[in-house]
Amino acid sequence: NRQLLGYAEPKLLFLFQIVKGFLLSILLLMPLIFLYNYLEIRIINDIDLIAFNASFLQVLIYTIFISFVISIIEESYFRGIMIRGKSNIVMAFLIIIFSSLIYSLFHFIKIPLIIDDNIFWYTGLIELFNVFANFFKIISLDSAVTLFVFGILLGIIRVKYQSISYCIGIHAGFIFLIKTFKQNSSVNYDSTYSSFLSSHDQFTGSLATIWIILILIIYSVYISKYNK
Repeated sequence: NRQLLGYAEPKLLFLFQIVKGFLLSILLLMPLIFLYNYLEIRIINDIDLIAFNASFLQVLIYTIFISFVISIIEESYFRGIMIRGKSNIVMAFLIIIFSSLIYSLFHFIKIPLIIDDNIFWYTGLIELFNVFANFFKIISLDSAVTLFVFGILLGIIRVKYQSISYCIGIHAGFIFLIKTFKQNSSVNYDSTYSSFLSSHDQFTGSLATIWIILILIIYSVYISKYNK
């Protein structure tokens, strides 16, 4: 059922709302990026080092494409399949929390590529065991919290609009801007505030979590007033 999975709108409206979400996410994330640069946590490269040519344009288009591919896949499952249809406030809250937790932990599951010629019937089981055995070695708490809070924000938007169109756009915009920023900046490990940055991906962390919580609070207040 397309409606239950969050694909309720007509195609043109669905695409339009994706674009709106994408542009909105860039506006929402830019202050955090400026803050990273201002605090010298991540320093943006000199503009002279960035070559605005055909190669730059290709990388930009490729990054946008990959951002949307990842976003569509993840939102279709974590906000589409896991958060379905209308429900009461308590149930919606619990579903959003659960889906956000799974969404966060999912990013720390690394599936190995098996290239060994000697593969047996139990090889897959061994590798599966290793995935979960190494999970607690891979997981980064500060990064996981950021992803969890971001998942809650997307979950609330999903429930509010009964659609994943905005979720896809916002998610894709975040991925695009984070990847672009990381490609054109460098981590300053000597910064006084370097601990605000997660060692997992050098972008998420305490500062990103605080910023998303702030967005979440403002959006929640807006919803409460708008619904009245």
